[in-house]
Amino acid sequence: MTDIVTYKIEMSLTGRLTQLPDSQRIFGALIYMCAEQYSSEQATVLVSKIRDGEFYFALSNMLPRDYLPVPQAFLLDQLAALNDKMKRKQIYQAVKKRSFAKLEQINELLSNPVHAERLYPYAFIQSSQQIHASIDSVRYDMPGLDPNVYSVPEVTVLEMKAGAEPEIVTEFSFYISADKCAESSELLDALHYSKENKKRFFLGARASQGLNTFVVKNIQSGPWSMDEKTRAYLNLGMLLPENIDFNQSSLKLFTSERRPYDSSRGWEKGFSRKFISFIDAGSIVYLPNGRKEAGRSIPSPFQSRDIVFGNAFLLPIHSDRGLQHDGTS
Repeated sequence: MTDIVTYKIEMSLTGRLTQLPDSQRIFGALIYMCAEQYSSEQATVLVSKIRDGEFYFALSNMLPRDYLPVPQAFLLDQLAALNDKMKRKQIYQAVKKRSFAKLEQINELLSNPVHAERLYPYAFIQSSQQIHASIDSVRYDMPGLDPNVYSVPEVTVLEMKAGAEPEIVTEFSFYISADKCAESSELLDALHYSKENKKRFFLGARASQGLNTFVVKNIQSGPWSMDEKTRAYLNLGMLLPENIDFNQSSLKLFTSERRPYDSSRGWEKGFSRKFISFIDAGSIVYLPNGRKEAGRSIPSPFQSRDIVFGNAFLLPIHSDRGLQHDGTS
């Protein structure tokens, strides 16, 4: 059996965010990085191997550094057994506030979600609308044109510590899990090259305006002990399920619309609308056959050489259905 290697890729945000990049967005940026570093042909072969299951490669979403997605769906289900309605409401609100927490805090919540109100620090996402003005008279060299005023949705990731005001998070990370082989070594080499040359990763819209851009700050090997014997896993990315136990899993779904885009014409009109559902980050999945068979990537419905990436990074949780973890009760 091929060994699996894991890496934590630490990133710094260089501007503002319109959305926190998910594993699909990061996958696209990594493939573009490989095409630049090696060749488009080599990148295409890599994508084909991932699609066909010849190379196991999984990614997490972009996460606040040292934080993980809180399994809110599972925790809120556990609260249904709490008889005190007022207490249940308070804990429900505390759980909903905590979008991201440290691993040890998540373990504590899984043991007993009533601890939610006193768990610090944690991180959460705050949405807003920022007003922008396009000075078309300058852009098109046509004096007299009125400014074009528009709003752009933005998000801010905030860290909340006990007894303190929220602080803006600018340091993030994502996680890679892959077969130990030539392909993973080449990807790692390309990431090191990007770090050394301070290459920017464009991970969202409006990158030309300074939004959604990141740089690699550090690459860390094996941040966790990845026990392959466990059956319960915390999902850290966007998972297209292949072989999971739906009856025991606690799932949050995310459905997205797929539509073709042409750089010269924009979004295609008159296309057949296509939707695809993923298992979202923060879900707890039970895997009868381990991580390698949990997810899959499928061909794009619009471009035969592209794929919809669905192999999410899955972090083992030492548990039975009660999700009791090592060292804590």
